[in-house]
Amino acid sequence: MKLAHHSTFFIRSAITFTILFFALINSHSVFSAQAPKAGEEVSIKKMLDSKDKSQQNIEQVDNADEYNVPEDEFERGQPRSAIAGYLTALRSGDLTLATNYLDFRNLSDKTLAVGKEELARQLGVVLNRTLWVDLNSISALKEGRKNDNLPSYRELVGKVDYQGNNIDILLQRVPRAQDKVKIWKISNATVEKIPRLFKRYSYSPLGEFLAKKLPAVDLFGVMLWQWLYFILMLVLYYLVAKVFTWLVAFGIKRVYDKVSNDVLRFIKEPFALLIAVIVARNFHDEANVTIALRAVTEGGTLLIIAWCWVSFRFIDLMKTILAEKFIAQDKPLAVYLLRPAGTVLKIILFSIAALNWLENLGFNASTLLAGLGIGGLAIALAAQKTVENIIGAITLYTSAPIKIGNFCRFGNSLGVVEEIGLRATRIRTIDRSVIYVANAKFIDMNIENFSEREKMAFKPKIYLTPDTPKENIDALLVAIRDMLSGSDKLAATPLRSHFKAYTIYGLELDVFAYVNTTDFDVFLDEINQLNLNILSLLNEHDCKVQVIAERVGE
Repeated sequence: MKLAHHSTFFIRSAITFTILFFALINSHSVFSAQAPKAGEEVSIKKMLDSKDKSQQNIEQVDNADEYNVPEDEFERGQPRSAIAGYLTALRSGDLTLATNYLDFRNLSDKTLAVGKEELARQLGVVLNRTLWVDLNSISALKEGRKNDNLPSYRELVGKVDYQGNNIDILLQRVPRAQDKVKIWKISNATVEKIPRLFKRYSYSPLGEFLAKKLPAVDLFGVMLWQWLYFILMLVLYYLVAKVFTWLVAFGIKRVYDKVSNDVLRFIKEPFALLIAVIVARNFHDEANVTIALRAVTEGGTLLIIAWCWVSFRFIDLMKTILAEKFIAQDKPLAVYLLRPAGTVLKIILFSIAALNWLENLGFNASTLLAGLGIGGLAIALAAQKTVENIIGAITLYTSAPIKIGNFCRFGNSLGVVEEIGLRATRIRTIDRSVIYVANAKFIDMNIENFSEREKMAFKPKIYLTPDTPKENIDALLVAIRDMLSGSDKLAATPLRSHFKAYTIYGLELDVFAYVNTTDFDVFLDEINQLNLNILSLLNEHDCKVQVIAERVGE
């Protein structure tokens, strides 16, 4: 039976570890995204910091007279406010407003045929997919940035990769139509290239349809249609993963019909979500991914949640398997240790996941981790004895040398174990007093557990006087052996009755047998009767017992 139990435990463990290993090697990275990149890398923290700094800089420019920025209805008097106005118009979905920030002079008929509003939208798509515009890097001076190896009337917004070459996205200082005041617009040289760039970086047909039909609402820079699109894709992948994991669970059940329902639920529930997230991250339509969306997915939020769920359920599954194992090994106390141990493991895993999540979002978790390390070291030094006692409790729970209710000898004391705590073990002595022994000290003691006896020994010390005749001793030993053999309360073997040795105390007899009981009261009743029977046999065979005190006194 034990062999079968260990085989079951091994198979369950092998199944669960194989599942986790398969998921791990197919997720590239447990807590970070590794999707193909079409643009530069931007984190959530960088987006938030850039937004705050840009807002502060724009407010400072608005209140600063030394910049001498010309007044303009669309705030195009400086490069920074011009590109900021264009991006704001795009986010609000006002393409008519966005056209005021593009220079449509001297464009080809083919480009103009696209339409001004459509050109403004297409440029927005290209920028969303390839370039994170950091307003802090754009000049706030009305003349633009100097000494940048560009003509004085141009300002570089960024570079976009196109067939292995970098194409500059430029602002250009142009005369305003009505009064010839110099303002900044997106250069007509850049506008001319928009159709080619859009052909390379346009959304998929479904993405284009959703982008045009749904409201221009965004969260963390991700448009509403993108949230809906990728949530829908994730749901579809999850349904496919559910079908796959159900088939896997069904196959395992057919091959190994004794597999527990806990293992099957683990495969069909948390593992299905993990597969769905991994597949969604590796097989999504890259054409619909923007830099802002990539920054959100770089956090790996769903992947971390999926892995945490899998890890937590795996811990619960192992707790169930180990509980059955400990009960089968008659170690019920170890089961109580599984819950706090599982909680500690979950806290550790959650902390690691949280730190990785913050790192993925762009926040520096190293400082926090260093602070936790120093604090943890101080706590560890202060709680050294406590940790030793907890380890002692773990040893007592797992190895189970004693159990609650056991009567044992520890050191020079006797008592019944009443509680095995995380810090100390409580023992009730024969005198009804209570002793608390620290677990770290208790496990180093020599512990004699009387409750573990399957039977109790009867071994009276009998010394006869030296002048006892041989014939009497022979008859007495035979009679004692017959008396022991005739008792149904004694084990069949051993039943010893011998003349053991000559000693200074007298002629020592060796009488030994086991009483078939673990109840101490039953044992006392039985040996009481055995002692009376032996006393009767001593009198019957004229064998006098040597009084040791008298013999020593002589």
